[in-house]
Amino acid sequence: MDVYNTPQTRSRGFNLIELLTTLALTSVSLAILVPSWAAFAERSQITSVSNQLLNHLRYARNAAVTHNRMISLCPSDDGASCSGDPFGWQHGYLVFEDRDGNRDRSPGEALLRIQDPLQTSMRLHSTAGRPAIRFRPDGAAWSTNTSFSVCLGDDPAMYRAVILLGTGRARVDQRLPSGLPVTCS
Repeated sequence: MDVYNTPQTRSRGFNLIELLTTLALTSVSLAILVPSWAAFAERSQITSVSNQLLNHLRYARNAAVTHNRMISLCPSDDGASCSGDPFGWQHGYLVFEDRDGNRDRSPGEALLRIQDPLQTSMRLHSTAGRPAIRFRPDGAAWSTNTSFSVCLGDDPAMYRAVILLGTGRARVDQRLPSGLPVTCS
């Protein structure tokens, strides 16, 4: 009978110094990553809301031209009527066929889209004098140019403006048309 002698292999784990070093590196990595992730999430939410509003403005303009009717957008607290609050767009808004052209939804006017309220910390408001937007059958939104401010958090560098010109064209920008930074106060 042959006996083979196999050398013992040492099972190796972490010793205390290696474990503390690993934990320290992990902690430092998380301390750098978590704030960056939060800023990324806020920026992503602002971009999403800005693009959603831009799409609704474009939809309303297209519906006005396609159906040869006036189409309006207005902030709404209840999903059925206009609130008239230019600082309340984050509570939700409506896109509707504005047959009487008064920028206020009357009974019998077709409701085309309903935007649900945004998350509680998101702020969305329009120029103070524009509590509603109306597109004419030619696609124009004449009155005054309107800027929507989209804000979340405390970093004004991440805020966005959705700018609607009287011609009916809309765009998203990091600054207001005047060149000033976007504010949500």
